[in-house]
Amino acid sequence: MKKILFALVASVAVLSAHAQVGKAASEATDSVQHKIDEKRADSAAKKSGPVGKAVNNVKSGYHKNRAKRSANKAKQSLKNAG
Repeated sequence: MKKILFALVASVAVLSAHAQVGKAASEATDSVQHKIDEKRADSAAKKSGPVGKAVNNVKSGYHKNRAKRSANKAKQSLKNAG
């Protein structure tokens, strides 16, 4: 009975760690996508007029902040997994 209980607890721990790694991968993907969007907004700001520059600079700042947040969440998920 103790062996079965121990095996059950171990399998739950492994599944939990696997879920945390999956969450970390998802957050890392989000972070990279936000970085790409940030670079696109920067590029569009260079080509735009004054209003377009302002709009694209705001977009760039937003994506920069979201990329940092997603990266931090990915790091935290990996810490929680191990």
